[in-house]
Order: sequence, then C-alpha cells, then structure tokens
Amino acid sequence: MTHDNLLKLNAELALQLADYWHEIDTNGGRNASAYYTEDAVFHGQFASYEGVAKIQQFYDWRVAQGPRLAVHGFSNFRAWFTGEDTAEATNYLYLYAANGVKPLPTHAPITISLATDKYRKVGERWLCTYRRFEHLFEGDTPITNPNLDEK
Repeated sequence: MTHDNLLKLNAELALQLADYWHEIDTNGGRNASAYYTEDAVFHGQFASYEGVAKIQQFYDWRVAQGPRLAVHGFSNFRAWFTGEDTAEATNYLYLYAANGVKPLPTHAPITISLATDKYRKVGERWLCTYRRFEHLFEGDTPITNPNLDEK
C-alpha cells in the first residue's frame, strides 16, 4: 500500500465516522444500521449487540426512552489496511450526554473511551464489521443501556 492510499483510507474512514456520530447525535441513530455490515458486532462497556438488526434495535430503544442530548467527539483517529478490502481504526471517543433537551448544564464527558473499529469495503463504501469501546474514564452520568435500565 502506498502512502497516498493510507491517507485516502484515513480520510474516508474519519469522515464516515464523523457522519455516523452526527447521525447518532442529531437523529438518535434512526439510520445507524446504514453504517454496519449485516454481521457486525458492537461491544459497549456493559453490553454487546451482534448483527445489524440488534445494533439498530438498541438505537430504536434509545429513541423510545425520550429526549437525550448527546455529542460524540473523537480524536487521534488512525486507520490502516488489514487486507485488500478490510481495515482497522482506533480513536479516542469523548461522550457528552444527558437526558433532556438543549440547553443542558455543561459537565465533563461522561466517558472517554478507546474505540477500536474494523471495516470491510462493500461496493464503494466502507462498513463497520466490529466496534468496541474500552472506557478509560467514566463520569457520574450513566450511559444508556437497556440492560442497566432494567436493574
């Protein structure tokens, strides 16, 4: 792989990740499934979702819980090829979120996580096959999770 191919991969995947988090933050993830392969796996800190239908089901559940304001920001994005049509990437994800509508009081991020993603090129588009969050810092505002909310 050439340096130019690696630069193009990083730009494409970083833009797609920005588009994904914009979808989650501004539309509640109603179209989250468009960013994943059918067999994708999503590992959160407290729950995992296997298959695009289960991932979408989580976002649909979240929307049904009522208003929540969220901002997902990321930095230190790095991507590399793992094959001709596969790639991996890491970034630090900063999640600011709370139930309610804007404006809400400001606070530190509720989590700062190391995110690890795997991608497969499907047609002209890279789709996520695997996403994992490892929380490095946690605040006192709970993340949303059906399993936690049922306790």
